[in-house]
Amino acid sequence: MVNTVSMSEMSKDDYQRRVVDQGGVVLLPVGAVEQHGYHLPLGTDWLLSDYMAREAAVRLNGVVAPPIMYASRSQIRTGGGPHQCGTVSLDGQTLIGLVKEVIKELARHGAQKIAVIDSHFENRFFLDESCYQAIRELKLAGIDNVKIVKMQFAEGLTDETRAKAYEGIPFAGRHLEHGGFYETALMLHAYPHLVTMASIPEEDLPQFPPYDVFPEQPDWVPESGNLSSGKLATAARGKLMMDEMLEALVDALRQEFPDISP
Repeated sequence: MVNTVSMSEMSKDDYQRRVVDQGGVVLLPVGAVEQHGYHLPLGTDWLLSDYMAREAAVRLNGVVAPPIMYASRSQIRTGGGPHQCGTVSLDGQTLIGLVKEVIKELARHGAQKIAVIDSHFENRFFLDESCYQAIRELKLAGIDNVKIVKMQFAEGLTDETRAKAYEGIPFAGRHLEHGGFYETALMLHAYPHLVTMASIPEEDLPQFPPYDVFPEQPDWVPESGNLSSGKLATAARGKLMMDEMLEALVDALRQEFPDISP
């Protein structure tokens, strides 16, 4: 048996043994290909969800499916908008259908425990619909033993830990963290070789109105595409947050799938 948690690196026999015979959980990371300023890579979102899924799978004897890298359209007030070069988005119905079909295929080959791990804010309601439709269609096909846990990987961060991580740093609000302290700190911990701290500019925070306008208004967004600053981020602060979020993810999956291997 290959010693890996990656579905892509397993043979079909290894995968069947882990997921079907042993009843392992399959983790499906979902992220985005989206600009994150001058200092973070376009794959920041899917890289973080994949990192979390892999770390969780090691603790749970689980399997990580290939990530869904493309995502729901970036929004001006939460992701800087779709106008920035390199942001590649899907229509909502395309994302719903894509994730639904992947889940159904995993279930068709015997996966009963599936976890959808999201790291892109704009995906959340579309992924809800993917899971709902997948369960409905599986039941219609006579497959009624599948359970899906869907969560954003950051849902386990407590106020206490956030306060420690942000000590001495203003918290602009989660909706303004795109390319800011939070994502920069997590990337410094998980993928330090992909972060260029010297490229973070001095910019004023955007002042968004409490509504959206279509067509989008690119001039609402700072030139860098960041909605707050990551200048004070460190790997140590990123690890503090990541460790707690990982623990919460593992605990949630153990609670919902109590018969997975210890």
